[in-house]
Amino acid sequence: MYYLKNSIIQDDKELGGSPQVSVLGTSLKSDVGHAALANGVILHALDFDDYHDGTMAHATVSCLSVLLSLAEYRKSKGKDMLPALILGIDITIRLSLGLGPYHYSVGWRPTSTAGRFGATAVAAKLLNLDTDKIIDAFGICGTQTGGLRQVFGTMSKPLNAGKASMDGIMSALLSEKGFNSSKKIIEGDLGILSVMTDKPDKERIVEGLGSKYYISDVSLKPYPSCA
Repeated sequence: MYYLKNSIIQDDKELGGSPQVSVLGTSLKSDVGHAALANGVILHALDFDDYHDGTMAHATVSCLSVLLSLAEYRKSKGKDMLPALILGIDITIRLSLGLGPYHYSVGWRPTSTAGRFGATAVAAKLLNLDTDKIIDAFGICGTQTGGLRQVFGTMSKPLNAGKASMDGIMSALLSEKGFNSSKKIIEGDLGILSVMTDKPDKERIVEGLGSKYYISDVSLKPYPSCA
């Protein structure tokens, strides 16, 4: 953990980000994107973060990293932060369910793939983006989606979560400034439900939307372990 944390901190220093946002457990401040990257890696490194059994996704880490970094940067109020976190976790798990078990079995990580959309949702909520800009933000994040299980057992496993956080912030900030993208990054012919799974379940994504919140289904770990 020490070497992982130190390497991330040194990377932040070398890249020279503006001192906008705190990096957890350090005196370092970095730009909002790299702080979210570092915080995501730190939060996921010990595998003590929560877990959703039905999707194999660590749903909170990328969302919480965005929340802490962007809320500090934009001076968000507490009453706006909690709904953003609940929303981000919900979207991460819903999209993971829609991608189904095949997505995981061929080597993708829903923590990183679906987690990018959750991270983007948190950022979009905190920035109060309108519907069109939220759709563009999802498109921007969707074209960056990645994260492979092949890196399990290395420092790149928590990097998956940190990079999802960083990309979520960048996607929302770009959209806020007018950057556009595909309007059908999820359900389009070449969207993630076509490219990243064999049997997409669109209905599962929206089932109970607005009444069922999946934050209540994440587990707390008694030990630092994968599950």
